[in-house]
Amino acid sequence: MARQNFIGVVLTQGKMAKTVKVRVQGKVFDKRIGKEILTRKDFLVHDEGDICKEGDLVRIESIPKRSKRKAFAIAEIKVNKGQQFAAYEEMAKQQVKLDEEQHAKQFIENRNEFSKIITKLEDLKKMDKLAYGITSNEEQDKSDLIKEMNQIKEKYNIKSWPTTEPTVDLELNKPIFSDEKEKRLYYIKHILTEALGNEKYESWKKSILDKELKHATDNTSRAIQKNVLRKYILDVRNECPVPLP
Repeated sequence: MARQNFIGVVLTQGKMAKTVKVRVQGKVFDKRIGKEILTRKDFLVHDEGDICKEGDLVRIESIPKRSKRKAFAIAEIKVNKGQQFAAYEEMAKQQVKLDEEQHAKQFIENRNEFSKIITKLEDLKKMDKLAYGITSNEEQDKSDLIKEMNQIKEKYNIKSWPTTEPTVDLELNKPIFSDEKEKRLYYIKHILTEALGNEKYESWKKSILDKELKHATDNTSRAIQKNVLRKYILDVRNECPVPLP
């Protein structure tokens, strides 16, 4: 006697060992509306090798009942999509882990950098106190104060104090960009000035204009050249020859 066979998709790997849930879809004729309709039925299926993954397209075959609800077993894996999904899921987990490690590393680096800035600011504040002590107390021995001050100056390579040279770079004016396009847009004026005015970009400029304009000539207006180059540069798929600050 022929065994019942169905083709279905693995929905989940069941809570029980060697068990998966398979959804089978079919068509039945509904006399009430006079049309075929889609039906779905879920089966608990025995998976002897525990090899099926969610998303696999499988053929299931009837077997002697192993439990009250389990009367089918995996006969064949038709399309191995579940394994691909599992691989993608594993890759996604690894990528998330790498991103988290990178963020943690960046956080630690930023915290250490901030700690160094705080230490430097405290040392510079101390330099002010030492300088005041050296100039205000005429009778007191100032050798210890001068020695301590020289140590701080040597530590930060400061030639004289007070100084007009920048001693702490807080990067308060440094812009932060979310992506390359935003960065190029911020510096677009600088890029276009260099591309149109610097001779070393002349051949690059000419090649882009020849490519984008069918009838580019030396008499092409600067405004048209600027618009063409702007559009080209803001497309991040294209290389920007001008180094950005």
